[in-house]
Amino acid sequence: MRRSEFPALKLALRLSVAAMALGAMPALAQTDTGQPAAEEDTGDAIVVTARKRSETLLEVPIAVSAFNDASIKDKMAQDITDLADYTPGFQIQEAFGREGDRPVMRGASNILFSDGKVGIFLDGAPYFGDFSSLDLANVERVEVIKGPQSAVFGRGTLSGAINVVLKRPTNDFEGSASATIGNFDRREVSAAVSGPIVDGIGFQAGVKFFDIDGQWRNNAVPGERLGDQDTKQYTAGLFFDPTVDISASVRWLHQEDDDGHFAIGLQPSSANNCFLTTRPYYCGVVPAQKSFGLNTDRLLRPGLYRNADRFIGDINWDIAGSGYEASFQSGYSDLTEVNGVDQTYDDRGFYFLPPALCGTSFFALPNQDCSKSSFETTTGTRRKTETYEARLTSPGGDRFRWRIGAFYSYDKQRGMTEYLELNEVGPELLDDTKRVKNTAFFGGVDFDVSSTVTIGAELRHQIDKVYSDTPSYRVGDVFDPAYLATVTLPNPDQIVGVEGTRKATFKATLPRITVNWKPQRDLSFYAQYSQGNSPGGFNKASAPEPTYDEEKLINYEIGMKTSKFGFDYLNFAAFWQDYKNQVLTNTYIAGNVVDSYSVNIGRTRIRGIEIDGQLPLVGDILKLQFNYSFLDAEIREGVEAEKALQTMGRACKTGSAVNLDLPGCREAASIAGNRPPLVSKHTGTIGLRFKHDFGNDWTFFSGADVIYRSSYYAQVLNLAESGDSTKLNLQVGVHDDNGLRITVYGKNVLGDETPLGILRYLDFPAPRTPTGDYARAFAITPARKAEFGLTVSKSF
Repeated sequence: MRRSEFPALKLALRLSVAAMALGAMPALAQTDTGQPAAEEDTGDAIVVTARKRSETLLEVPIAVSAFNDASIKDKMAQDITDLADYTPGFQIQEAFGREGDRPVMRGASNILFSDGKVGIFLDGAPYFGDFSSLDLANVERVEVIKGPQSAVFGRGTLSGAINVVLKRPTNDFEGSASATIGNFDRREVSAAVSGPIVDGIGFQAGVKFFDIDGQWRNNAVPGERLGDQDTKQYTAGLFFDPTVDISASVRWLHQEDDDGHFAIGLQPSSANNCFLTTRPYYCGVVPAQKSFGLNTDRLLRPGLYRNADRFIGDINWDIAGSGYEASFQSGYSDLTEVNGVDQTYDDRGFYFLPPALCGTSFFALPNQDCSKSSFETTTGTRRKTETYEARLTSPGGDRFRWRIGAFYSYDKQRGMTEYLELNEVGPELLDDTKRVKNTAFFGGVDFDVSSTVTIGAELRHQIDKVYSDTPSYRVGDVFDPAYLATVTLPNPDQIVGVEGTRKATFKATLPRITVNWKPQRDLSFYAQYSQGNSPGGFNKASAPEPTYDEEKLINYEIGMKTSKFGFDYLNFAAFWQDYKNQVLTNTYIAGNVVDSYSVNIGRTRIRGIEIDGQLPLVGDILKLQFNYSFLDAEIREGVEAEKALQTMGRACKTGSAVNLDLPGCREAASIAGNRPPLVSKHTGTIGLRFKHDFGNDWTFFSGADVIYRSSYYAQVLNLAESGDSTKLNLQVGVHDDNGLRITVYGKNVLGDETPLGILRYLDFPAPRTPTGDYARAFAITPARKAEFGLTVSKSF
C-alpha cells in the first residue's frame, strides 16, 4: 500500500489516537468575556453580518465559521492565518513570510497572488492588500464566509469572503491590556480602551506592538536570523448617536510591518528524480530544508516593510423610526509596501551573464552594474484605494424583506522609482501602474413562505474597468550622477520602458438563490445556488500571454445547522462547484529577467463536504471541538506545456520554443484529471476543552488541538508534494471573575516539519536539460518551529 492511500482512514486514526491521548487534558473556558455561556458556546447565538444585516449563525442560509472574542482567545489566534486551522474548507499558504498571502477557499487555489479569490473586509468595507499581519487584538468577531459571495460583497470574492468586525464602545468605560513573552524572543503588548465622551458620542482607541526574532540562522550573513517579524498597530474611532434613529462612526487603523527576509531554501536540480531523459523534475514528497543561506547583505532593502493607513466611515438612519434603514459607508486606504528578496534562494549569488565577460564587448550594456545580480531585487509599491457604498433596507421583521444599493471603488497601484536599481543587465523596468474602477448595483429579497420556510434571492451587476499603464523613466532622473559614473557605459539620458496603456471592461451579473427551512428552533436546513467571478486583467507586456480572462465559479450547496442531539452546535455543508478559467501563475524569461505571469488553465470541478461542531462530554467541564473538510478537486480541461516536454521531450519543440501544435504534443500536455495546486484533500482539527472552578472566583482551564492537513501538490503537474502535516497545540491557565487571565501555551509542540510552501524554480547555474531548457529546482519554505510562551491579560 502506498503511503498516500486511504488518507481519510489515516486521518480518523490519527485524530482518534490524539483524542484518547489528550483525553485527560483540561481545556479553555469561554466565559472570560462576561457573556452568558450559551452565547459563547452555541452555534446559533453568535450574530453575524454575512449578508450585511444581523442574523444568527443558525438563521443565515450560508456556510459561515464565526469567531467571537472568546473563541479567538480559545484558538490562541493572533491573525486570520491561525483561524484557518479551525475553519473547514479554508487554507492559507504563507510561503513568503507575511507578503503574498495565498488563501485557498474550497479548492479555488492560487500560486502567487490572492486578489480575486477570497475578499477581506473590515466592517464590510473592502480591505486591500495582504492581511496576514492584521491583528485580532481589538476585534469583536471574524466571519469566514464560504462559497461565492459576489452577489453581496462584490469584486474579489469568487470563492469566499472574510469579514472582520471591529469592536464598538458601549455606554460604560471599558478597557483591556495583554502581554506575551515567548521563545525566539517573542514580545507582544496590546491595550485598548473605549467609552462615552459625552451623551451621544463615544470613542475607542487601541495599540499593539509585536516582535519576534527569526527562527533560522542565515549561513550567508554571519549573525543574522531569517524570519523575524515586527508589527506596530494603532486604532482609533469616534462614534456618534445624535438621536435614537441615527448612528455614525469614523475609524482609523494604522499598521506598520518591518520583517526580515523570510526563510527559504533551494533544493537543487541535482535532487530531481524523474523524467531524467527529457525534462527532469522532482517526484514525491519534498524533504524539509535544514539550512538556509540568503544574500540579504546584497539587497537594497531586505525583507518586508509595509505601512498602511485605513479609514472607514459610516452613517445609518432608521428613517423616522419606521424600520426602513438608509446607510452609507466609505473607505480609504493608503498602502506602501517594499519587498527585498534574494531570488537565488541560496548563497551562490549567481548571475545571468558570465561575470568575467560582463561589461565587455557584446556584453557591455548601457548603465550596467556588473557587481549587482539581477536576482537580488527590491520592489516598492504604492497603493491607494477608495470605496463607497449606499444601501436602503426594509424592516427586518416584515414577511417580505428587501434591500437595494450601489457601490463604487477606485484602486490604483504603482511602482516606486525609489527602489529601482541598475544591475548586470542594465536598468530595471518600472512596474506597470494598475487601475481598477468598479461600479455595481445590487439588491435582494427574502420572503417567508411559512413560519418555517424562507426563500431569498440576491443579484449584483458589476462593471470593472481595468487599466494597465506601462511607464517609462529617464535614468538621470532616478540615479545619482556620482553612482552613474561608476557603471558600464553611463548614459543619464537613456529612457527605460515604452509608455503605453491597455484597458479592458468586464461585466458580470451575479445571482444567489437560497431556501432555508427551520422546522424547529434549534434545527435548520438550507439549499443554495450562487455564482462568483474574478475579473480578468493584464500581465506585463513582455509575458507570453499579455492578458488573462475572467474566472467564473458556479456553486450548488446544501447544509444543516443544529444544536440538537447533545451538541452545542453542529454544522454540515456539501457542495459541488464548476470552476471555469481558473487563474494560476507560471514563469517566463524576457530580456534576461525571470518573471511570473497569470494564465487561465481551463476548467475545474470541485466537490466537498465540511463539518464542524462542539460536543459536551462532561457538561460544561469537558468539551470536544472538531472540524473536517473533504475536497475532491479535479482539473477537467487544461494544458501545461512542461508536461509535454516531460513525456515527449524535444519532439514538442520548434527551435528553442515549445510547440503544442506538433503531433501528439497537445494531448501529451493535458493536465485533465490532476488536482489543482495547494489543495489538500483532507483537513481537520480535533480539540478538547476542560475547565474547573476552584477557590474564590477562580477557574482552571486547559486545551489541546491536533491539526491535520493532508499532502498538497506544488503545481498542476502533481509531482512534487508537501507530505501530510500534523501539529499539536497546547494551553493551560487560570482566570478569575474580574477579567484577569494567565495562559501558558505551546504551538506545534512536537515540531512538525512539513514545508509551508514549495516554489517551482529555474536552476540557472546547473547544466541544461536534455530538452535544452533551464533545469528545474524547488525553493522550499520551512514550517514554523515549536513556539512556547506566557500571556497575561486583564479586562475591566
